[in-house]
Amino acid sequence: MRWVNHAPHPADNRYEVFRFRERAHADAFQARCEAASIPFEKHEEDGEVMFGISRAHFREALRANHLVHAEFRTPFIPHRGWRVGVLVFTGAVLLLALMGWCSTAAAQAVDPGLPWELDVVGRVHVPLAMLGMEPQVVEEGALSAMWEPKTGTEFGLRIHRRLRDGWTLGGGLEWVRREHLVVASYVNDTLGVATRDTFPQLTSLAYRLPLLGGIRIPLGWRSWELQASAGMGLEWRTSENVVSMQVQTDGADHIVQSYLGRARFVSVPVLAEFGVQRAASKGQAGWYVGGFWSSPVGRGAWAENTWQSGFVAEQGRDWISLVVTGIDLRLVLPE
Repeated sequence: MRWVNHAPHPADNRYEVFRFRERAHADAFQARCEAASIPFEKHEEDGEVMFGISRAHFREALRANHLVHAEFRTPFIPHRGWRVGVLVFTGAVLLLALMGWCSTAAAQAVDPGLPWELDVVGRVHVPLAMLGMEPQVVEEGALSAMWEPKTGTEFGLRIHRRLRDGWTLGGGLEWVRREHLVVASYVNDTLGVATRDTFPQLTSLAYRLPLLGGIRIPLGWRSWELQASAGMGLEWRTSENVVSMQVQTDGADHIVQSYLGRARFVSVPVLAEFGVQRAASKGQAGWYVGGFWSSPVGRGAWAENTWQSGFVAEQGRDWISLVVTGIDLRLVLPE
């Protein structure tokens, strides 16, 4: 049984054969090979399209093959009703957990000098170029694309331990949704081609485990506190992300695609937060409002754009920043 769609050539192991039963998959793979200048031999037999590629280009071809499957993959839970149901079920479990935590905390004797604190976190990304969340241009030859970060969101839970002298230590679990607007332009004066295509939304999802240390300074009025925290975390992007479309024009039709890849499954972001908080008291919730900044250490993601029309193709790729800044709102649950 073959678990993948490629295998060594049965008569010449210097070549790898990639097989596709869906015509759209085969066309997309061919376009990617042409854009990446990967030589191949094509053959069709019994409704199957086969590409013979030298082992010298195996890594590039394998990557193109993975991108094709990513482009045409279906959601893990294909039915919208089931997806909504899973979200509702998850929310109900979290709500029961919060209710249980609140009832347990109220029933137990907690040291008021060193209490635990549980926050429900909601965030909105606000693109600020001065803090690193700025548009980037990915350019190669006749193809250039502007990747502009847009308003994203984050949700999660934080648990903090108040230490002595105003110091705190905290962690939690957060769900991160990043948004990009991508504008791809292809200009070829020799062929008399000039196109401009816009992807209004390219979404990437991630889970983050933050660990931060901070300081809280009482302001002396209604239990308000000034808070500053910094730390690091572990962030796992659930998948690589791709959007594509076929554009029909008066001239030749073309296919344009944007892809956000990950260099590693898990990245390590640096985190910084600053805000003001009204502490919770027994029986009364508190709140927090502030700002945050996050930047992965090293190069964790890359952007790729492809443009293809017939036998004309262009591809551009470069590293891209996943810095996020924004507004941080929290509900501080009572003891």
